[in-house]
Amino acid sequence: MSSHVEYIDTRVSPEETLEALHELNLIWDDEVLPGDPPIPLAQRVVDWRYLLDSVGSHRWVMWKGLEIIATSGMYLDLVQNLENAFGWVYVHPQHRGAGHGRTIATPMLEAAEKDGRSRFACAVNEGAGEEALLARAGLKSAYREKVSRLDFETLDWSLMETWVNRATERASDYDLLYMKSPIADEHLEAFCELMLVMNTAPREDFVEDEEVMTPDIWRDVETKMAARGREILTYVARHKPSGRFAGYTNVAYKHLQPEMVEQWDTGVDPAHRNLGLGRWVKAAMAFELRRTYPEVRRIDTENAGSNAPMLSINIEMGFKPILVQNVWQGDTATLRHALSV
Repeated sequence: MSSHVEYIDTRVSPEETLEALHELNLIWDDEVLPGDPPIPLAQRVVDWRYLLDSVGSHRWVMWKGLEIIATSGMYLDLVQNLENAFGWVYVHPQHRGAGHGRTIATPMLEAAEKDGRSRFACAVNEGAGEEALLARAGLKSAYREKVSRLDFETLDWSLMETWVNRATERASDYDLLYMKSPIADEHLEAFCELMLVMNTAPREDFVEDEEVMTPDIWRDVETKMAARGREILTYVARHKPSGRFAGYTNVAYKHLQPEMVEQWDTGVDPAHRNLGLGRWVKAAMAFELRRTYPEVRRIDTENAGSNAPMLSINIEMGFKPILVQNVWQGDTATLRHALSV
């Protein structure tokens, strides 16, 4: 049976196409993190349907009959990082060794170059065989990402109380604001400015622009996350004498996967560090989740392997590593030439 490649726009693709792509992604997910609870079809579909206005998404699939046997795609930031593309290629294990990876990568890399994306990056499990291929293709391992998980049922709540108590003693000039999306208009600009503190997080050797966040971008994030069945929950530490936002943590609660919470950012303005604000906001969030969302069983987070301060807090809190990936980055044209595509 012959195969063919098709470009798809998941925002408008037929349900049958998304269902077929979901089946392939279930196999892919299990290769990346064996035995992990599968993502429900309903969650995957809304994630594919409701894409951010500030990020372009392109996907290609390879059909063999009614089955999708390979896929490629990339995300293109439309506001910043205009020279970067972040992509992926995946081939069903039973269909490897026939050149499908090169075939499905061809339109993706052509589209990246046509859009002026001179740098291309992708993430691969540390130690996977694909790393040697990427090195031969001219990419370099630029960023080591650790994925960690907190078992919510074994969280040490007395430790969380200690973090809160210590912070109120050491940081008596601060208080906490709890904000659910959508964030109130009165706090929106200050919060967007605070989020820029994430530009102080390690990038290692990964080449990218500093983060940009505006009220319009954040409102779109809130709208699309709501459509995806997510609530964004935020704790902000506020410096009472000045009224300035000094640090924050936010998470996404997933109504379609109520046992799981996605940890997003945690950051503290350098001028307000070493007072326990990071631990304070994370402990406060844990208590809020326990109080409001009793179904939660785990929290997943991602950190740069070199982000020692954040990793230290997470390890102390009880997060345990479940996956290490290396993000490879290199010249798009060199990659195309090396792969002969």
